[in-house]
Amino acid sequence: MKKRILTSTFLVVGIALIVGVVFSEPLLRSVSRALVYEDPLANTKAIVVLAGGNGSRIETAARLYRDGFGERLFFSGFRIYPGTYSSSLMKNYAVELGVPEDKIVASIPDVEVSTRGESIANLELLNKNHIKKFILVTSAFHTRRSKLMYEKAIESLGYNIEFLVYPAPDPFVPILDWWKLRTGQKGILLEYLKSIAYYFSL
Repeated sequence: MKKRILTSTFLVVGIALIVGVVFSEPLLRSVSRALVYEDPLANTKAIVVLAGGNGSRIETAARLYRDGFGERLFFSGFRIYPGTYSSSLMKNYAVELGVPEDKIVASIPDVEVSTRGESIANLELLNKNHIKKFILVTSAFHTRRSKLMYEKAIESLGYNIEFLVYPAPDPFVPILDWWKLRTGQKGILLEYLKSIAYYFSL
C-alpha cells in the first residue's frame, strides 16, 4: 500500500514538473504572441474597427484618431437583435470618447456574422468612400488572422487598397498572462481553432 502511494506521489510530482517545464511562462507567452501582428503606424484616411470585444477596440481607434493617424472611423456591424446593431453601438461609444459624429461612417451590411463577412462589408464601404489606405484595429490576439483575411478579401474583390494592422489590448484576453483567466484561455484556444479553420478554408 505504501509503495503504491509512493509511486503515485512520484508520478504526480513528475507530471507536475514536466508540465511546469513545458508550460513555462515564456512558452505560454509565445503561444499568444504568435497570434499578434502589428505594423508601424502611419497617417491614413481611415481607421476601420472590427466589431466585438469589450470597447477597447473603439478606445484604441479613438486614440489613433485624436493622434491624427486617421481622418474618419469606419464600422460595419451586425444585428444583435431586432433594431439594434453593433455598428450603431460602436458609433455611440466612439462619440462618447470624443470622436465627432460626422467623422464616423457606420453601415449595417447584410453579410455573414464573421470576420470574413465583415471584411467584405468594410472593404466595400471603404471603396465606396474612395479610401485607398486604412488602419485596421482589432483585439491583439485577433490581428494576425484578420490581416490574412483582409489580404485575401482585397485580392478577391480586386481592390487597390493598402492597410496597416494595429492591435488593441483586451483585458479579458491579455497577451502576457492569458492563461491566468478563463476568458483568456477560451479566447486563445478559439483563435487557434479559427486560424486552423481559415487555413483549411472552412
